[in-house]
Amino acid sequence: MVTAGAAVASGWPSRSLPVRKRTRLTDSPEFERAYRRGKAFRGRLFSVHEFPNELGNSRLGLSVSKKVGNAVTRNVVRRRLREAFHATLPQVSGASDFVISARPPAADASFLELGEELVKALRKLDRLEDAREEGAKSR
Repeated sequence: MVTAGAAVASGWPSRSLPVRKRTRLTDSPEFERAYRRGKAFRGRLFSVHEFPNELGNSRLGLSVSKKVGNAVTRNVVRRRLREAFHATLPQVSGASDFVISARPPAADASFLELGEELVKALRKLDRLEDAREEGAKSR
């Protein structure tokens, strides 16, 4: 059994926690700002609202309503969208707040389908640095 003192001494929780917290939108006004003043992409699986921020890093907010499914299904969709976002984050240009609102078809979509639609959305919003463009710039 780990005591509270041992947990503090070992550095628990892990040091990666603050990084994840810095990449999340949590306050309602931040969501509203992205909805009202940001650019939007509306796809089959979800919509993405993007608004530039001054923080130096991109942040993600997720909205998954009960129309998507039960709690287990909604959590699966949230985890998949969060992981797809973090996988594409190194290619995202600039610092922006992104709000992804899942649609009911997202519940039946695979991780690959969610990731492909996210890449498509980021390209439409002009926030994804394409690997082909980077190769052409370096030549």
